[in-house]
Amino acid sequence: MKRERLHLPSGMSVETGRDWNGRWYVAYRSGCSMLFREVRDLRGFLKLPAKTASREALDSWLASLAVADNKKGAEAPEIVLVQEESSFDPLCHGLDETDPNFQTRTVL
Repeated sequence: MKRERLHLPSGMSVETGRDWNGRWYVAYRSGCSMLFREVRDLRGFLKLPAKTASREALDSWLASLAVADNKKGAEAPEIVLVQEESSFDPLCHGLDETDPNFQTRTVL
């Protein structure tokens, strides 16, 4: 999915995208950047006063993202695990109870 960015005054900006865990935000402020998963924490980091143009722009942008996420097809991407026969993973070859190492842990 394509990343989106909102530029705010004083060199602040917020970049967002989606992964298998949901939406993430990276906020830039005063030479510092932080990763957030919750909107409440993002607002606290930016410290934008209520009823200002920049706070209203942030709130409307976040609301538009929430609407887009609620539309069909916005769910997190599906992870597909591929297990090959040439793998060292014991689950790829099936478990054999007659094997002497059936419940033995592998120590590397």
